[in-house]
Amino acid sequence: MGTAVRVLLLCLMLAGCATSAPVSDPRKVWCDNNKPMRPSAAVFAAMTRPELDDMNSHNALGVRWCGWKP
Repeated sequence: MGTAVRVLLLCLMLAGCATSAPVSDPRKVWCDNNKPMRPSAAVFAAMTRPELDDMNSHNALGVRWCGWKP
């Protein structure tokens, strides 16, 4: 068996063993991994309606879950 095949098999075995601890508060995880979207005026002016909607939804969730200030 070639070295490359052995390395691949080892990687697959290790990936199969990886487990994560149960998350007690998914909101905290989300808050720890996200921040408010505050684009510059130029970027804001160039954003499409769907992009603006996504940004507003993201920021509203941050206000509710993380206590972000608008």
